[in-house]
Amino acid sequence: MHRLHKILFTTIAVAGFVTTVPAKTTEPVVATHLEPLHHVILENKYVTVMRVLIQPGQTTEFHEQHLDYVNTHIQGSPVKIEYLSKPENNTEMKSGNVKFGAHQGESEVDKVTNTGNTVNHQVAFEIKLAGPQHFGGASRPQNQAIQLVLDKKTVKGWKVSLKPGESTGEYVQKGPGVRVFFTEGRILLADFAHPNHVQQIWVHPGDAFLTSPGKVQITAASDKDMVFNDYELL
Repeated sequence: MHRLHKILFTTIAVAGFVTTVPAKTTEPVVATHLEPLHHVILENKYVTVMRVLIQPGQTTEFHEQHLDYVNTHIQGSPVKIEYLSKPENNTEMKSGNVKFGAHQGESEVDKVTNTGNTVNHQVAFEIKLAGPQHFGGASRPQNQAIQLVLDKKTVKGWKVSLKPGESTGEYVQKGPGVRVFFTEGRILLADFAHPNHVQQIWVHPGDAFLTSPGKVQITAASDKDMVFNDYELL
């Protein structure tokens, strides 16, 4: 349990202007997975997956990030990020972007305000185990539909953009992972245990799934492009 602190302000000069930094706060500081706008939707021994929904003008509580995490921006917005020990940051979370936080052993406390006019929608996951875990490496077929977007010592991630009827091709996933969708439609997951069998799933923007090692082949089966990020732990 974090202790409550009095509000103290430190004034510092940054890039030619003066800003005020809250050094301590009377506000509670909670673990990220307990922050009220970070809803846990999936969990196993490797990851905790959270859906983050911040309405326009809404602010999270101060929350501590102490694990490596991956944050997928489903629908971005301008935001104000406040910290306990450094200047606030007015920036933009852009739709489709990925942010990685290296916080194993280097915790950080912040809170986020949506300063835009639309809901800020994120899917984030924390990696529970200090890594890498040496699952055997991670790779994907070399084609234009699959682009590497994250390459860290604990996790890799690819953005997959499939046209109607297009497939990823067959590949082997060696570590556990998380799959996050940006678009809506039908996908077919090959069932390698039974010839000519597939698992059919209808997905929506922001849908997330835990994935396991094994053979994988995904086909877009709607009349629109299917776009998702595929993450694999190392």
